[in-house]
Amino acid sequence: MGERRVDAAEIDQVPWDAAEVWGRAGDAARLTEFGDALVRERAVLHKRLRNLDHRLTQVLRALALTPGRQFVKQLLHVYREAGATDAGTQSGPRFLASLLAEAQTLEDLLPVLSDDGGALWDELRACLFHELLLRGVDADEIRRRSHNIHFCAPWGGLAWLPDKLADMEHGAPFPSRSYNGGAGIGCPRMSSPVALDAAARGAGAAHPVADVTTVRLAEAITGPPEQGNWGAHDVGVFTTERPVTPEELPGVVASLPMECLEGLGAEHRFVFAPCSLGEVWRVLFATASGAGVYGPGVYGAYGRLSAWWSLAGLAGAQPGAGPAEVEEQASACTWMRFEADSEWFHNEINDYGIVALAPDGRRIAVLAATDTD
Repeated sequence: MGERRVDAAEIDQVPWDAAEVWGRAGDAARLTEFGDALVRERAVLHKRLRNLDHRLTQVLRALALTPGRQFVKQLLHVYREAGATDAGTQSGPRFLASLLAEAQTLEDLLPVLSDDGGALWDELRACLFHELLLRGVDADEIRRRSHNIHFCAPWGGLAWLPDKLADMEHGAPFPSRSYNGGAGIGCPRMSSPVALDAAARGAGAAHPVADVTTVRLAEAITGPPEQGNWGAHDVGVFTTERPVTPEELPGVVASLPMECLEGLGAEHRFVFAPCSLGEVWRVLFATASGAGVYGPGVYGAYGRLSAWWSLAGLAGAQPGAGPAEVEEQASACTWMRFEADSEWFHNEINDYGIVALAPDGRRIAVLAATDTD
């Protein structure tokens, strides 16, 4: 080889044991030349593969968003071929299920729900089932039309979810996509926020609290901002020495020893508003399913799961509780949202604080999240 650069055409002509031969011969120059050639060719191929994956994603997106059974069938064909050849694609089953549920009718989606395509189909079908539920399609109708008992197979915890929408889940926000882009999901804003006055802050600070946050609780509660790729989040679960009333709650929350409230003084803005369980669920769902500034969310099916599990942690449901128990526990809590002008909050794109007060007034759970570029 001398000092000549090895070109791409020569790489495959080099014997497989060449590196060993050159190493035993002490030929560092040949090893280096060949290594440099491999690095250059790998960079070229990696760029080419990335471009092909992007183009494949465009095709799958166009097939999913073009209404009609023929487009659904062709998407399944391309999806099957991509999986069989281990072709990389940015359009995973969660994303494709979200696109299909947005653009296609139940009638045209029957090939997806009815086709037994093996493991490749399991997650796609499970996600599509929950995407359709969230959009108001009846579970029994899906089962009846698909004639398939396997499409809702357990996958990634989705089997834990109820197959009927809870009252709080109606009105879930969804993105609106086109072939090349679309509108994302924004978190619902607080309605009629009220500023916390100095007297209420002082009274709230007089309530002694104990931090009882555990790793398990923190992981469950912070699922939505984690999975939605939000900029930062903060969580705290506290018990109080004496019961806190809903009227006292804003003042107590403003005084909690949390990072998101650190440095908040009497002159700084702290606004709050009571909210419904449905509003809380929609905020959590939008956070998990929609895209944050730093990356995509997990779309409808897993966004639904993340919202439920976060709600369970905030409401204080017992480990292993089912959806009915979580809903009952959450319905009994008092819910509040807040925003603040502490340094932790950016108040630029999406910021919120969610608070759950237990029925006995002795447990307060807080999730704060902020998203900014």
